[in-house]
Amino acid sequence: MNGSRLLFAANLLSLFALAACRRPSEPAVIGFALPKSADAVAAVAADTLATDRTDPPIRVIVDWGSGGSESQAEAARAQRLVSVPGLVGVVGHAGSRGSLVAAPVYVAAGVPLIVPTATSRRLRDLGPWVFMLAPNDSLEGAFIGAFGAERLGVRRFAIFYVNDEYGAGIRDGLKEWTRGSVASLVDEVPYVDGSDLGTLLSASLARGKPDLLVVAGRPNEAALLARLVSGLEHPIPVIGADGTFDQLRLFRDLAGPIADSVYFVSSWLPDSADAAGRAYLSRYRKLNHAEASVAEAMHYDAVMLLARAVREVGSDRRRIRDWLTSLGASRPGYRGVTGDISFASHRPHRLRMVRLRGDSIVAADQP
Repeated sequence: MNGSRLLFAANLLSLFALAACRRPSEPAVIGFALPKSADAVAAVAADTLATDRTDPPIRVIVDWGSGGSESQAEAARAQRLVSVPGLVGVVGHAGSRGSLVAAPVYVAAGVPLIVPTATSRRLRDLGPWVFMLAPNDSLEGAFIGAFGAERLGVRRFAIFYVNDEYGAGIRDGLKEWTRGSVASLVDEVPYVDGSDLGTLLSASLARGKPDLLVVAGRPNEAALLARLVSGLEHPIPVIGADGTFDQLRLFRDLAGPIADSVYFVSSWLPDSADAAGRAYLSRYRKLNHAEASVAEAMHYDAVMLLARAVREVGSDRRRIRDWLTSLGASRPGYRGVTGDISFASHRPHRLRMVRLRGDSIVAADQP
């Protein structure tokens, strides 16, 4: 193993060092394969597990990845993690493309992979070792369409989407929904980093005259498009798919005063948190002096879900996989911070439409 490439977060490792010395069992290792920006929630998970008295003890190892293209970096990170002694499962990777590239490495090694936020439906076809927490892009596209038609009364949709597996997946989900609806998708606009979104928007409005704009991309692109739309003579509503919501503070800073006018898809509403959710939010604030994002809550749930599996069935990876598969089927779902978690085919999608109100996230139907 190349120690210079596998990055052990010192704040995580130190929390488990004493516990590991005290117990005769080798630790069960959970890999954390997310960007360095996720180290805040990794620290919260480690802090929670530091009081764990299970045998074997549970350790979190963080690999932030580095070098090469996105695909190369994610595949290399997966290869490093599967070589770690005692690995029982991995939480990651950040996006649909990275997760699709990395997942076959874990499948071949027989390592359970919990994907917290990626939505590509292709992930569900990779076999029994891959578990998606987020609803897939078909469900999200249909959810966006139904909200626009039923709640906002719109009939003509346009979608701007980042031209990768994530954006194209949301586009396809929305397109599938319109085939059985009175609404129509009047324009589809792919873009890449550096695209002139202003020119693309002007051309789209001339072609299709939509009355709703859907953005399936990142916060910076969604913020720019929202500002451009707000300046039109006849502004139209904007809905951001879940990827625009991953970095809420960034979006709010970039969008400015019009941030509160945008609708977002979310898998969780912090205001609805139960006692366990409130404890997590409090612990996050204490350690990081900031508010947790929805994506971070899902990252945390994924780590704690693997930890629960170790508590229930031990460190055998096949038994952990079977335990995860049984959630919502032969056993009740796991109650996480973001709600009930299961992997049954009939599980509810848990999607919410939300808006910003200053520093708060509120349900879209609140004034």
